[in-house]
Amino acid sequence: MKIKWSGKRTLIALVLLAGVGLLYVQGADQRREQQQEAPASSETVACRVESTTDGLRVRSAPAIDPANVVDELAQGEEVDASTEVRNGFRKLGEGRWVSEEYVRPLAGTTC
Repeated sequence: MKIKWSGKRTLIALVLLAGVGLLYVQGADQRREQQQEAPASSETVACRVESTTDGLRVRSAPAIDPANVVDELAQGEEVDASTEVRNGFRKLGEGRWVSEEYVRPLAGTTC
């Protein structure tokens, strides 16, 4: 099957691709904002930590596995956390864990 690409068809294809790309970017931004705004759990957030390294991997489970990386934190980035620590990982929220070695509790918080 051979498609004849006229100027009109090319323009329509480009507009559709741009629209899909725009929707994808907006959805990714909204998901990132929701994850950062969500409290660590239903309990009052009394713990807040700061990343001590750039590119700190946030994982979906408290274990090192290349397939469970869901996000990254920049050095100095602050996030709400839970007091729960398991296997050397601190829980940030549902499906969000970071290595305890690369975060430090902020002053005035109870971790």
